[in-house]
Amino acid sequence: MTELVLRNKNILSQLDYIKSEVLKTNILTDQSMIENYRAYSPDNAVTDGLKYMDYVYLKKHMNDPDHKGFPVEHYSLPVYNIPDDRLKEVTKYTANEFIATLGANSDAVFLYYPPGGFVGWHTNQNNSGWQFIFSWSEQGNGFFQYYDKKKETLVQIPDKAGWQCRHYHFGKDEPDHCWHSAYTNVPRITVCVLFRWWDKPHMKEQILAMKDQLIEEIESED
Repeated sequence: MTELVLRNKNILSQLDYIKSEVLKTNILTDQSMIENYRAYSPDNAVTDGLKYMDYVYLKKHMNDPDHKGFPVEHYSLPVYNIPDDRLKEVTKYTANEFIATLGANSDAVFLYYPPGGFVGWHTNQNNSGWQFIFSWSEQGNGFFQYYDKKKETLVQIPDKAGWQCRHYHFGKDEPDHCWHSAYTNVPRITVCVLFRWWDKPHMKEQILAMKDQLIEEIESED
């Protein structure tokens, strides 16, 4: 997992637009919206999310031969599921213009995490490729974590206030699996874009070149 320094003013401007449009809905304070459109599993995920972040649950899922890549435990609001007219345009923008500007060929997720929100241990092997994870935290009181297979240890990366970005190749085959999860105590927005080629192998080299170009752009101030 690689942390990137998000310097590019154009990308930051696009991300701030996405954030502002989500926050215009009063999602931070509208408890009825959270209760009506939240997605969570199991039933205690809304109150006990931290318990699913530990090594016990990591090993449980790693030892599950039926794991397909999706998170089993989670609590968030998928933005595209909220039937609010104010979110139609930004959802469309994120799924089209934003990924096109970055050179990616697929969007992955667009989520709002309320305080206590999280995504449990999973690998993304169901939708393999290079994924860029853009996350905004209101105050930075949360974390992203992954399992370092070489060192056989958990690596926890604290959130910071504002936007941050990381990327990694989430592979389909077991040697390329990257187990990861995230938790937040404060409002958090996550937008992920994907550079994938499993459905277009003839374009693999071009897609990887675009991925490398995006890394340079993200860390450039131009």
